[in-house]
Amino acid sequence: MGSFFFCLILVSAFLLGRYGWKLGGFGACQSAGVAGVTVKEGKVNIKGFYPGSFPEGFVGYYAEEKDGKLYVGYKFSALFGIFESGDFDITIPTHGKIDEVYTKTRMKEELIWSANDKRPYDEEYGVFVRLEPNGAYSIEISFEGKSYSCVMESGEFFYINTDIDQIAKEKNAPVDFTIQVKTAQGEVFAAGGFIYDDVCTQIFLSVTEDGRMVECNSDGTYKEEKQE
Repeated sequence: MGSFFFCLILVSAFLLGRYGWKLGGFGACQSAGVAGVTVKEGKVNIKGFYPGSFPEGFVGYYAEEKDGKLYVGYKFSALFGIFESGDFDITIPTHGKIDEVYTKTRMKEELIWSANDKRPYDEEYGVFVRLEPNGAYSIEISFEGKSYSCVMESGEFFYINTDIDQIAKEKNAPVDFTIQVKTAQGEVFAAGGFIYDDVCTQIFLSVTEDGRMVECNSDGTYKEEKQE
């Protein structure tokens, strides 16, 4: 009987830690790297990842809808997210027309989608990275005192969602950023510094087999080859 109650206490503690955080609302939420937002009638889909250098598991989200705006907060945990990765793909049911979507925490709100944006919402703006060598690598992009990281595998260009495009447009000035690519063992495979110009909307970078980082055109060809 004693072991039963002990197990019951453990399960209760786990469930409270896994889901009880929602009682704190946005005050218990964290920000996240957002890789894409799709708004349709009756639902909003958000894809993203844990933005820190040491990934924590995705636990869940908390959302509120008010006056055509959807506010979403995210929760990650190294303990209660041990069975999950830091990546997430969530679909949030909505009741009315959504004009804006925000990431919200206790400290701030950040607009991540707007129906009034002149650019199509299904296009991404910022930095795209392609891995040419086989295997999984971690990518970290840093600028303006911020860092965003995710895990990638070789293949097509992958959008690294940050607010670099928004910052460049607000400052009306270029933004310097650096990228580090590390192996599964934590060794730096490639690194480089680049400039995100405030007049551009996308930068494509390819990590080569020999550890170089090359700026590309949107069709995947190296820009340095185009200039020859």
